[in-house]
This record gives sequence, structure tokens and C-alpha cells, in this order.
Amino acid sequence: MIQETIKLYGLFGDPVGHSLSPFFQNEAFKTLGINAVYFPFTVKAEDLAGAVAAIRHLNMGGVNLTIPHKEAVIPLLDKVEGDAVLSGSVNTIVNRNGELTGYSTDGEGFLLSLQQEAGFDPRGKTCVLLGAGGAARAVAFRLAREGLAALYLVNRGAERAAALREDLRKRLDFPAEYVASRPELEKAAAAADLVINATPVGMYPESHRMPAFPLEYCRSGCLVCDLVYRPLATMWLKKAGEMGLSVLGGLGMLIYQGMLSCQLWTGRMPEEEPLRAVVMKILDR
Repeated sequence: MIQETIKLYGLFGDPVGHSLSPFFQNEAFKTLGINAVYFPFTVKAEDLAGAVAAIRHLNMGGVNLTIPHKEAVIPLLDKVEGDAVLSGSVNTIVNRNGELTGYSTDGEGFLLSLQQEAGFDPRGKTCVLLGAGGAARAVAFRLAREGLAALYLVNRGAERAAALREDLRKRLDFPAEYVASRPELEKAAAAADLVINATPVGMYPESHRMPAFPLEYCRSGCLVCDLVYRPLATMWLKKAGEMGLSVLGGLGMLIYQGMLSCQLWTGRMPEEEPLRAVVMKILDR
């Protein structure tokens, strides 16, 4: 029941219609006995500043951020803490008496999924990362801090990949490589222990699309991950599975990063299973 004292939270992005966050965040509040509600808000790039100001004006408890706002939001915040300082990417804003603080739970959420669901330890491993946006940045910095041995960056725009590579070098002294040609891409694929799609390619409603990556060069034992969670099994993951490669979808990362966001807002960590059950019920419709 909506009450006068209810606290409002939300998701800012464009698009947000595909998002499962409202379902499991509202379930998190319910299971924790917290009087709060979470809504998705379509916020276009040109409206971001006004939307962030509304967090203060409406006394919202906080919001999550998705495409395309994770990097653009930073200058609009009062401060940035935790992993977001290194990665330059924010997916969670907490409003404390009008002071807006940005955090990133994406990297930690992905690491938890990698460890808990795939039993994969990134230490000493070689990774190929597709994408250089906010989620890709968060994952790259978290894996680098976890002891990744080598990272190959693949992105359509060389400028963003170069910026990510330079930030990794300056902030962590981590020597990532930008893959610019087909032969280099094939070589990176052959060396990879882990391949991650951190782009929206293949996301509903364009579920027929796949990243342009030569999976056939990956060796047996390589883990192929897709941060896309709708559909659960993307065309890319299906193809990788058919080739005998291990696969990991994006649902676990979504739930883990959401649990961490909820903890930042409320000081309490929700249990995983009720949230996963709600999401699976939605996906089974």
C-alpha cells in the first residue's frame, strides 16, 4: 500500500522498458519490511540534469542508472565514492539529506556472479572485453583490481577504448591492450580465458543480433559471458554453448549489483533467492 511516508527510488535510463530492476527492488523492499517503492523513469540524455535535480526536489532515497547515463551523471553529483572513483562510472546514487553520492556496484556484482555462478577466479587470467561504456568500465576496473593478468579491449569507437585503456594505466598501472584489427582480434580470442560482452547488442527487442566476435578461435575451457539479461540466453551465448564453450548470462550480475545498491540505500542487504524467484516468474510469462 502506498503511504504518505513512503520513500521513492527509481531507475533512470533510455530505454528502461526491458528492465527487471523494478520487480526485484520492490521485492527487496517488501522482504526487508521497508516502506519504499521503486519506479523506472525514461530519462533522455538532454534531460539528465533535470532528473538528477528531481532526486533532491522530490526527496527520493536514490536511483539506479543505466544506458546512457553512467558516465555523464558524474559532474551532476556532489561526490563519488568507492569503485566509481576509479572506473568513472556510476550506477547508483544515494541521497543523504540532499547530498547526492555516486557509487558503482556493477563491477562487484559481475565479480560475484563470476565467482558464485561460474566458479571462475579471474586472477592470472586473460580477458577480452567487448565495449567501453559504463558497465564495461566498471567490470574492467574490478577485474584488474582482482588480479587479472591481461585485458584486451574491443570497441567500435577507438576513442572510448583508448580512454579506458589510458585510465586503467593511470589509475591502476594496468596495461590493457586495444584490439584494432581482425588478426589481432583472432589472436586475442585464442588467448582468452574469459570473453565478456558488455554492450547492449542482443538485448530485447533486438534479440536476433550478436556481437561480431570470432568465437571459433576460443579454446576449450574459455568462459563466454554476456551482461545482457533479457533474453536470459542470448543468441551469442547459445552459439558459444553449441561450440562447447562455457557460458554465463547477465541475470546474476543484475541481481547482485541490485542487492548491493539496496544495501547502499537502506543499510540492509536483501536475500538473493526471493529476488531471483520474482525475476524468473516475470521471465517465464
